[in-house]
Amino acid sequence: MLKILLALTTAMPLAACVTTSEVTADERAYCERMERDMGVDHRHDHAEAKGRGMNPMNVTHARCRAMLGMN
Repeated sequence: MLKILLALTTAMPLAACVTTSEVTADERAYCERMERDMGVDHRHDHAEAKGRGMNPMNVTHARCRAMLGMN
């Protein structure tokens, strides 16, 4: 029972992290504005270099690059 509870406790926060592949007009407009105003380069991130994953800004930039066909 404890293992099931632990598995559910670990998995529940991840359920909210699912991203859709469909791009809305608002998302595309946001990415186009961001690209125009500051660019969508992959920023330097020490946490990512240490294996802790991408920070939220880099995740957003990567999604925008993919959305705009820049990858």
